[in-house]
Amino acid sequence: MLNSAVYKKRVERVKDLLSQTETSFAIVTPSPNFEYITGIHREMRERLIALVITQDGSPFIVAPSFEVSNLSRMTWIGDFVPWAEDEDPYVVLKNHLGELQANRVALDETLPIGIFWALRNAMPNITKTTNLAPLFRTMRLHKSEEELELMRRAGHIIDAAVMKAFQEAHVGVTELDLQRIIHEEIIHLGGVPTFAAVQFGENSALPHAEPSSRKLKRGDIVLLDCGCSVDGYNTDMTRVAVVGPPSDEQSSVYSIVLRAQETAIAKLAPGVTCGAADGFARRVIEEENYGEYFTHRLGHGIGLEVHEPPFIVRGNSMELELGMTHSVEPGIYLEGKFGIRMEDLVAITQDGCEVITYAPKDLFVISG
Repeated sequence: MLNSAVYKKRVERVKDLLSQTETSFAIVTPSPNFEYITGIHREMRERLIALVITQDGSPFIVAPSFEVSNLSRMTWIGDFVPWAEDEDPYVVLKNHLGELQANRVALDETLPIGIFWALRNAMPNITKTTNLAPLFRTMRLHKSEEELELMRRAGHIIDAAVMKAFQEAHVGVTELDLQRIIHEEIIHLGGVPTFAAVQFGENSALPHAEPSSRKLKRGDIVLLDCGCSVDGYNTDMTRVAVVGPPSDEQSSVYSIVLRAQETAIAKLAPGVTCGAADGFARRVIEEENYGEYFTHRLGHGIGLEVHEPPFIVRGNSMELELGMTHSVEPGIYLEGKFGIRMEDLVAITQDGCEVITYAPKDLFVISG
């Protein structure tokens, strides 16, 4: 978890919004934004757990009584409002707020509609809402040095896990076998596995194919697109290998994709639009007559979520700014044959960008 001072500054930004919009309180349920403020990584379940921020006073968490001891160990927030299993948590919240009840509440876009209905039923004076989502999006776009350091650590872990998988790969191993190796290595190194797309041969031409019992054969491309997290902050990287000497076509496509990626990374800097960044890589691929086989955007933002703004895609006029983090992942997919993608993460710096994934970019050759 980050230093408590970081979280307190984030709370103050929310309080400023409440004051500016004359909103009595904000409520955020388990989600990436909940984690952004509390430090607690948790999925939404049927029992109400919610962060509440008011214009004045300390933030508090509404939670089932039996969960308080566990949750309190995960967060810097010291105030909890517990509710018993035979109580209505929304009535408990209403009673705790007392005079703070008003006609406007600030809500995050991830809040389930059922919770909004229950909240409004318990507090019928609520007739207006303030949207927290734009504020959270703006805040989360720019990573602090503390956040970047967690992402760097995750980057080193995923690099090691992917290279271990390549080193242990052999003819006859399955996609699921390599996925297990990657997950186990991530855990061994102190990370949390989030995903591991393992694709052999023709499966590598399907950008989001799930790992299967497909066995590795001589001549196969091996595409590993993997991620993990450290203290909630994610990494995402893709590397490619081949079993035995690559064919001329495999070598050619690989070199084109790598050149497209390196061209884009060299030009990334504050002030460059997301759409222009996509174009840097796309033009390289189009000039080699593979444009129709680069079927997705160049990249996506990353942080507490694997996919978040900024999205590096044609037509996006958002400008890159200091502290933004995103992937750079051009690809060429020849359906029925093979696909090549090269993916790294970058953090935008004052005069360019820092690459925060570290594995070698050579086409790794697995002995056949």
